[in-house]
Amino acid sequence: MSPHLLTRRGFLRGATATGVLLGLAACGDSGSTAGTGDGASGGARPFRYTDGRGTTVDLAARPTRVVAQSSAAAALWDAGFQVTGVYGELGTTDGKLNYQAGNIDLGKIEVVGKTYGEFNLERYAALRPELLVDLSFDDKTLWYVPQGSADKVYALAPSIGMKMPGLDLPAIIENFMALAGQLGADPDAAPVQAARTGFQSAVDEVKAAIAAKPGLRVLAVSRDPAKLYVADPDAHPDLKHLASLGAKFVTPSRPMKPGEYFEEVSWEQAGRYSADVVVYDGREVPTVAETVEKIATWTNLDAVRAGQVYRWQPAAPYSYAASAPIYRDVAGWLNKAKPLG
Repeated sequence: MSPHLLTRRGFLRGATATGVLLGLAACGDSGSTAGTGDGASGGARPFRYTDGRGTTVDLAARPTRVVAQSSAAAALWDAGFQVTGVYGELGTTDGKLNYQAGNIDLGKIEVVGKTYGEFNLERYAALRPELLVDLSFDDKTLWYVPQGSADKVYALAPSIGMKMPGLDLPAIIENFMALAGQLGADPDAAPVQAARTGFQSAVDEVKAAIAAKPGLRVLAVSRDPAKLYVADPDAHPDLKHLASLGAKFVTPSRPMKPGEYFEEVSWEQAGRYSADVVVYDGREVPTVAETVEKIATWTNLDAVRAGQVYRWQPAAPYSYAASAPIYRDVAGWLNKAKPLG
């Protein structure tokens, strides 16, 4: 993970366009706790939502032109609401869209940016956005909105930062379901309910796999040619949920401060983190793996020597549809892995 990637994932470390905010009017209950859709895509129903930053978006009419960061856009998409525009990780590998973009169809929406730091203000303004949705990993900022142009972005439409800290995956999925409902999606639609059922089935598979090997130790890491980053499972929504199901994670060697998601260590210290299974951050660029495979302290890890290394997908879309296959994969490698002593 290069310094650029550390910036791209700001939570690891703790052309001009002008516009006017849409008129705000007091109405309704907080979107973080209430609101279900009626199946319509728009209309005069009021909209109110208090986000992870404590910011309340209060609109006289439900927004229909919504632009969102890729993980958030995909979560809303799976919940039944199709955004107007998207930005975030939208590159392709072997012809497949980045996993953070989930099931969104780029042919149906406008792309405002394709990676961290890309946010085309003119294109965004041309969409006449009524709402922006992103993730907030610090309860202060929006993850993929470039800080240098944030004021201009915020001047064009109200924004929502979906709360991440302290929540596990199911809680975040439910928050996206509630937001999609308030935007007009039908939470009782057959595809949505089928996805919920599929996710619960996958969770049951994970629970059974954990119960069969209760002492299996899992280490989640992000890798960089110069450093290893050991994940705090309590700080990552998916790992936090897996831990609640009984998974045993190897944790950082020191207490983590609020806002810290990883412990940064040198490769010389990698051997201190003994585990039966290692999962690595799926967001790393391919050249990282090539370099890391030449680092002796990595190749000498018991899990690596045993071939018990698997891909981890943090920041995958926070939806039942996206999470079910990921959890089935987790159950699969838990079932294959062997305790290494």
